[in-house]
Amino acid sequence: MRKILFLIPLILGGCSWLAPDYKRPVVALPATWNGVQAVTRDDHTWWRRYGDPVLDHLEEDAAQHNDDLALAKSSLSQAQAQYSYAFANQLPSLSVVGNDAYGKFANGNLHAAGQSFRFPNKTSNFGFVGGMLNYELDLWGKNASLSDAAKAGVQGAVYAQDAARLSVAAAVAKLYFSLRALDRNVAILKESVQTQDDILRLVQHQYDVGAVDALLLQDATERRDAVHAALPDMEDQRNNAESALAVLVGRSPQDIVQAGISRGRDLQELNVPEPAPSVLPSELLERRPDIAMHEQMLIASNFNIGYARAAYFPSISLASLAGVNNIDIDNLYRATSRSWTLGAAMAAPVLDFGRTQSGVKLAKANRNQQVVLYQQSVRTAFREVRDALLAQNTAAERDADNGARDGAAQQKLHLMTLRLEHGYASQIDVLAAQSTVQVAELSQVQARLQRLDASVDLYRATGGGFTALPLKKKI
Repeated sequence: MRKILFLIPLILGGCSWLAPDYKRPVVALPATWNGVQAVTRDDHTWWRRYGDPVLDHLEEDAAQHNDDLALAKSSLSQAQAQYSYAFANQLPSLSVVGNDAYGKFANGNLHAAGQSFRFPNKTSNFGFVGGMLNYELDLWGKNASLSDAAKAGVQGAVYAQDAARLSVAAAVAKLYFSLRALDRNVAILKESVQTQDDILRLVQHQYDVGAVDALLLQDATERRDAVHAALPDMEDQRNNAESALAVLVGRSPQDIVQAGISRGRDLQELNVPEPAPSVLPSELLERRPDIAMHEQMLIASNFNIGYARAAYFPSISLASLAGVNNIDIDNLYRATSRSWTLGAAMAAPVLDFGRTQSGVKLAKANRNQQVVLYQQSVRTAFREVRDALLAQNTAAERDADNGARDGAAQQKLHLMTLRLEHGYASQIDVLAAQSTVQVAELSQVQARLQRLDASVDLYRATGGGFTALPLKKKI
């Protein structure tokens, strides 16, 4: 009989049947990516496709030292601790108890801990030491629901950490590309400053001898001044991008102030991958870590409803006490008797003025909110994939067009230089052609940057090598 009583809590515990059955919200999904072929690839280190060792090193630094990733790791540890606490709350608790009373007792019998003791009429003590076992029968799945909700919270924290890792990796890549683009822009503007200075000098000479009027001189002066003004702004943008990248990869304050970011390949030398969606539309729900995170939060809110509903029903607790007693103070550490007790307590709600009902309503409202957040994450994911696909196509076309424009400007400069060598063009004509080349190069840099950014956006939008799987880590 005792064995049966002991097994009842284990049989009845862990049943979160008051929680609603979870069903993933139905979302209408497209069958294809508008004709774009999805490929099977699990590219966890997608940034290596750009072929820049410096970028690879920066990504490794960010993965180890980025503050956002450290916070995500801390949040995961908190969720794991919360789950451990909720899981342990389903199990019995064993504690050591003891008491000692010292004084003079009247002649007679003393009844304590289920035993009757005879003691003399003298100063004595009554001592007890033993163990106490407490357990709450989880008949309604209150503790089980709380444990299941905490477990879903751990899974959500795992996916949140993966989402943060993907976001940081994309931010590092885009900021590094921006830095390399700004490096190239600064170099081009420095060349432009020299070119416009030379043009102004020649126009000034022509004006001095009366070959040109004041309007042409003023136009050359304004172009020179515009280039001179643009250079410091571009240098400031480069310095700000370098500092931001140092913070993003987790550099120390000393390194941020004193050290700079290493440079790798030039922007035009970087590989420009054209990633295709690595999953079908129906698989994106399992691919994006942020979507997986929101689904786990929805699952947790579902179990919280079961926890809130359990407050409608009685709570039953079992307590068992067993130990040894001693009456004589001179023999305090020698037991004179042994005792044990087994008891049960029940508390049932009668009138709580709507407290439990409000708790259930609050849990349901939170579940409804999580449904909206989940659906919103799905919509955002598909919008980002669509925008990234379109941006990748237009950026590739823009890059090709600007490349052709740059090539034509370079060819014009070459022809103008040949004309100068044969006396058919002036030095100012060659400088004007150089200025055209520099403008085309600035446009080409911007187009290449947009193309690189579009590829990063598509990697991030499709999950960037992440695969949402059932949690197998030890919690």
